[in-house]
Amino acid sequence: MKKGMMAALLFTTMLAALFIGRYGSSIEAVLQALMQQGDMLTQRLIWNIRMPRMLLVVMSGGALAVSGYIFQTIFKNPLASGDVIGAASGCSLGAAIAILTAGGMFALQLYSFLGGMLAVVLTMLLAHRIKGNRVLNLVVIGIVVQAIMSAALMLLKISADPNQELASIEYWLMGGFSNATWTSVGIAFILIAVSFALLYLFRWQIQMLAFGEEARTMGISTRMITVIALLLATLLVSSVISFAGVVSWVGLLIPHIVRQIHKQMVSKSLGFTFLCGAWFLLVCDILSRSLFVIELPISILTSLFGAVCLLVLFVKGRLRL
Repeated sequence: MKKGMMAALLFTTMLAALFIGRYGSSIEAVLQALMQQGDMLTQRLIWNIRMPRMLLVVMSGGALAVSGYIFQTIFKNPLASGDVIGAASGCSLGAAIAILTAGGMFALQLYSFLGGMLAVVLTMLLAHRIKGNRVLNLVVIGIVVQAIMSAALMLLKISADPNQELASIEYWLMGGFSNATWTSVGIAFILIAVSFALLYLFRWQIQMLAFGEEARTMGISTRMITVIALLLATLLVSSVISFAGVVSWVGLLIPHIVRQIHKQMVSKSLGFTFLCGAWFLLVCDILSRSLFVIELPISILTSLFGAVCLLVLFVKGRLRL
C-alpha cells in the first residue's frame, strides 16, 4: 500500500517536472509537445531538456538512496554513506583530472566513474590485508583513502586556472543535472538497473549480514556477500556522481526516513527506498531550477533539507547512534 502511494506521488511529481521551469509554457502546449505536436520550441524543451533531466534525476535519487541503505546495513552504522569507503572523493578526483587534462563531458564522466571505482577497490584490497574486524577495517581504510583523494584534489585545485578550471571544478563538486542528455540517461539506466537488480537478487543474504557472525551459521559466505554488496552499492554512487557531480545527503537521509515509514527489513525495503530517494531528489531538482533566476547547485538544497530532517529525527529520539 505504502509503495503504491509512493509510486503514485513520484509519477505525479514527474509530470509536474515537465511543466515547471523558467521558460513559461501553457499546460496545453506541454501536452501537445508530449505528443510531439504543436510548437517546435516547446517540443525541444520537453524532449531534449526536461525529459532526460527528469529521468536522470529520478534514477540518481533512487540509486543514492539504495546505496545508502546498503552501506548502513553492512556497516551497522546509521551515518554510513558513499563517502565511507572513498567513492565520492575518488569520483571527485577523477572529475578534476578530466577538467584539467582531457576536457569534454564524456571524459569527465568516464574519469569520475573510474576514480570512484578505483578508490573503492583500493580500499577493499588494503582492508583485506589487515587482520581484525573486516567492517571496521573497511571504515578506517576508507577514511584514509578518502583523505588521500581529498589531498590530491586540493593539489589539483592549486594548479588549476582560477578563472576557468577552478570554477568548473568547484561548480561540479556542488552537483547538478543541467547537462543531462539522452546518452547520459541511457548509460546511467544500464549501470543503475544492473546494480539494483543484482542487489535485489542478493537482498536476503545482505539482510543476514546485519546479524553479524550468526550469518555464517546459516551457510552464508559473509565475506563474498559483503564485497559484492559494497561493489554494487559503489557502482550506484559512482554512476550518479559521474553524471551529476557530488549530490549530498540523499544516501544518508532517505534510509532513515524509510525505516520510520516502512518499518521493514532491508530485503523488503529496496523498492520503497528507491522510490523515496527518487521523489526527494526530484523535488530538490525542481526547486533548484525554479526558485531563482539562476539555477542552484543541487547539493545546496539536499544538504539543507537533509540536515534539518536528520536533526529532527535525532531530537525526537528516532535516530540512535
